[in-house]
Amino acid sequence: MDGYLKVWKVKTGEINDLIYGHFIEHLGRCIYGGIYDKNSPKSDERGFRKDVLEAVKKIQCPILRWPGGNFVSAYHWQDGIGPLDKRPTRLNYIWGGLESNEFGTDEFIEYCKEIGAESYFAIGLGTSTLDEALSWLEYTNLDTPTEYVDLRKKYGNSVPYRVKYWGIGNEVYGDWQVGHSSANEYSEKLRQYALFMKGIDPSIKVIAVGADNPEWDLTVLKHAGKVIDYISIHQYHGSNNYYDTVASAYYVEERLQLLDSLIKHLQLDHIKIALDEWNVWYQVIPEVEIIEKKMVFLEEPYALKDALFAAGVFFALHRRCDSVQMANLAQMVNALGMIKTNSQSIVLTPIYHVFDLFVNHTGRTCLGIEIAADKYSIKAKSFFEGQLSFQLHNVPYLDGSATYDEKRRMICLALGNFYLDKNLEVKVDLSDLDITKDANCFELNSSDVMDKNDFENPSRVQINSRKMTIPDRVFSLQIPAHSLSVIEFPLQTGIN
Repeated sequence: MDGYLKVWKVKTGEINDLIYGHFIEHLGRCIYGGIYDKNSPKSDERGFRKDVLEAVKKIQCPILRWPGGNFVSAYHWQDGIGPLDKRPTRLNYIWGGLESNEFGTDEFIEYCKEIGAESYFAIGLGTSTLDEALSWLEYTNLDTPTEYVDLRKKYGNSVPYRVKYWGIGNEVYGDWQVGHSSANEYSEKLRQYALFMKGIDPSIKVIAVGADNPEWDLTVLKHAGKVIDYISIHQYHGSNNYYDTVASAYYVEERLQLLDSLIKHLQLDHIKIALDEWNVWYQVIPEVEIIEKKMVFLEEPYALKDALFAAGVFFALHRRCDSVQMANLAQMVNALGMIKTNSQSIVLTPIYHVFDLFVNHTGRTCLGIEIAADKYSIKAKSFFEGQLSFQLHNVPYLDGSATYDEKRRMICLALGNFYLDKNLEVKVDLSDLDITKDANCFELNSSDVMDKNDFENPSRVQINSRKMTIPDRVFSLQIPAHSLSVIEFPLQTGIN
């Protein structure tokens, strides 16, 4: 045997659906030409691409973050309300090109309603003000006889939107950001925004900017911890090297664990972590090409190896479900997108299929699990090549999670074999569980870890399913190299 796995009938935590969230930004073709294209025969009367809508609905997007990202630092929300022909066209100061403002607050809310997602608004701290933030909250959430509520009603929306999640700033720790500030400066501004916004609507949840830097994070938590509900962290990884890519998921987990330890150290147990930007991002297009092709940059060609990184991140989020209560893949369509579009069709990347497996074939209650298998070490780089080197030790070749789906009365076992070229035979012990002999297996794999889906071959990497018969509650399981498998075991009796 190459490994051992045992699952116990012990509930270890509840997974928040919000960890399967997404993010859209006014960047490249993410929105215009992605989710929204008013001139396309593929779009409905609102301008929403119907094929994209169908794909997003299938993975039950629970929360959608907008409008940025870096873009929000120079965004003014009032540009994006009212009749389309009256909205100003602006320069997109952050990503280049023009911003038509056709997709604004009301369109975003309508999109979220259509896909059944919570709305997560990010507020810029660059060119905008506290007054703008308060008026935006008034426009979306209140029903008072005031100017911005009257505007919302004038534009056809009499019922308040009740937007619950509000992020104050985006990556303001970075000198690339409009509104770059120190931790102390940001903390004071954050405290003011949170205090006055919650004064208007106490039901909202406020997300603070975390920097994946203990000094920054401690400062923010100490100065504003009493008025915030989440602190964010952003993680981008990837490499042409297979093991560097898939192992980076465990670096993400280390960073989540560190941030959680800071929160616990300060006894701020009400604060949860929002991994509100994460993805594979390393194939950076040169700046000259961005200038020449403003609308098609940052369209990473995601391969199977990148999907296995995503699987590793979800294993980490399952393990840390008590502290990490939200995550948003950056981004949903085209620009770093899990869905790709052209004028005729869409392509679902391997990362999309990972979401499909975890959202639709795993449960929301974590169970006790023990996995024993070989491990390895790496030296890798985070984000772009040449930046932030790190080492990882004891990275598992075999990882997974066990969850309970109460509605369907099933045990769901998600397993990743991260060996590049070795199939695994694993002893699986489910003797603590009252499983039936019938099971369903869903497997994401391909012949090469660099295989991608594209418009010429959109199904090169896909989910294959099969029925399984389990001979006993302790059995041998074959797991193919470089694969993600999810097995559903029906139970004869539920778990209390």
